[in-house]
Amino acid sequence: MASSKSPKKNIDKDYIFNLIMPSGPAPADEEPQEAEVQQQPLEPVEAPARDSLSLLQERINQAPSAAVKLRPAKELVLVNLMEQLVANRLDEAFSKFNCCRCDKCRRDVAAMALNSLAPNYVVAEPDAVPQLLQECSTKDVSAALVKAILYVKGHPKH
Repeated sequence: MASSKSPKKNIDKDYIFNLIMPSGPAPADEEPQEAEVQQQPLEPVEAPARDSLSLLQERINQAPSAAVKLRPAKELVLVNLMEQLVANRLDEAFSKFNCCRCDKCRRDVAAMALNSLAPNYVVAEPDAVPQLLQECSTKDVSAALVKAILYVKGHPKH
């Protein structure tokens, strides 16, 4: 069966790297310009030995060049949407069943429900999380909570 995928495009990795990291070293295959060759000293100058970590730290701490424009950093949070949905629907689910509502049983139900659901982690601004929660389907969450409540009701750990 023939593949319907298009052939991969050739990407100039050095060009892309230099766009992303403009202060990065020039590719090894480029010849130094004539002016650079004349400026090199005839005798080698010994530099103090430094490991690659200290060189990297120096480059990180350098001020960005004028050509690089940085956007201000926004506060982002890592959220498991399923965990939020289970926490939001836990009281509603318990209100439909005549079972123990102690802290131990509530945590057992939440843990069992979360273990049966696929995690849905997102990185977002804190203000965007409620909108993301509204867009999630809650059918699976409700089913997982009902199963967990019925199990914990039949097998309490206290």
